[in-house]
Amino acid sequence: MKHERIARLQAARERALAMGGAEALERQRQKGRLNARERIAQLFDPDSFFEIGLHADHAGVAADLVDRHVPADGVITGWGRIEDRDVLVVAYDFTVLAGTMGRIGEAKCARIRELALKHRKPIVWLIDSGGARVQELGGSYFATTGYLFREQVTLSGVVPQVSVIMGPGAAGTAYIPALGDCVIMVSEQGTLALGGPPLVKAVLNEEISEQDLGGAEVHLSRSGVAHMRAENDSEAMQMVRRYLSYFPSASLEMPPIKSCSAERAPDTLLDIVPEEAATPFDMQRVIDLIVDAGESLAYMSDYGRSLITCFARIGGYPVGVVASQSSHLGGVLENDSSVKAARF
Repeated sequence: MKHERIARLQAARERALAMGGAEALERQRQKGRLNARERIAQLFDPDSFFEIGLHADHAGVAADLVDRHVPADGVITGWGRIEDRDVLVVAYDFTVLAGTMGRIGEAKCARIRELALKHRKPIVWLIDSGGARVQELGGSYFATTGYLFREQVTLSGVVPQVSVIMGPGAAGTAYIPALGDCVIMVSEQGTLALGGPPLVKAVLNEEISEQDLGGAEVHLSRSGVAHMRAENDSEAMQMVRRYLSYFPSASLEMPPIKSCSAERAPDTLLDIVPEEAATPFDMQRVIDLIVDAGESLAYMSDYGRSLITCFARIGGYPVGVVASQSSHLGGVLENDSSVKAARF
């Protein structure tokens, strides 16, 4: 009898780990995207991920949900280690009902926010979601969900909050990155919008693509909602790891200090800065000369380009850099660059 129970538990585990099934996983691959579990594996140190809520399922009563199994309720939650530090994660699984938000899935997310605040640990959101699951969360449900925003705002300034947009970030999941610290978008894949092209068509009678409405180019260079660009999911995971390396796990703690080389860029200030004050030059070369070799991570580089903001290290210590870029508009402060500086 005990062996039968263990066998049933193992079968349920394997079913949950299969996510949306072979066909859905193949469709994800054909889009050029990793699946949610592959992303988590690349985000964390090897074999360090601990999942909570693996055996969760949906709580919907709609006809198309009653007899349907929804693995992990479409969202994978837990924690792992990045450079030997604990980090919490929420990863929406697009292979399961388009990664939509259900009641149980949101309860799992709430638990992650609770743990982040209680234990003062960073939280990473991996977004590939169609937003709210309307057949389950319709009606008056959203009248009770203000806590989602309150909890995330409470975390602001306490722990780092990073969002990575690797597919759709629609409706409810579009609010999450806007309330965090760093938003990374994957080119030609990620989108952020409260409504999609069909809604624009219905209201304005205009045709628009998902990328033109809320793609990486829009949010990195025009709206300023996104801060860093990745070319694919794997690069995005490495960017998260690098971004977090400049920050402590929580406020009132010290950030990681790394050993550094005494080597600097071969240029000197005399080679870079012209004698004539009115002559523009590339300030990024000056920054590269000052900071530790290879230790410069641009923030909002495509937005407000008359100003450079980046994370770097000097003598192994993390620093933030704000610098006028005279090679663009003479380095003047205009609206976008001012917003960028304030945000940084």
